[in-house]
Amino acid sequence: MKIRSRKFNGRCAKHKSYNPAVDGAGAIRGNCARCVLLFEIWEASLTLNRLIRKFDPAYDDVQRPNPSVPAHDPRQMSLIAE
Repeated sequence: MKIRSRKFNGRCAKHKSYNPAVDGAGAIRGNCARCVLLFEIWEASLTLNRLIRKFDPAYDDVQRPNPSVPAHDPRQMSLIAE
């Protein structure tokens, strides 16, 4: 099952400086529907992360796998023949 494959960069057209992670629900001006929706999306992402870690505590999504790089490219010719 693949869930977290989508990156979301959302901003309110009226309140471009609103950031739900920093400002919280109390910073929503005039009960703006788009700001409320952004806050709900942010809360849902926190809940999803908490549930995934509850399901598999050993799951570590912070570190990305390191691609194995060969010591030398086998296609590259050596200047010093052995």
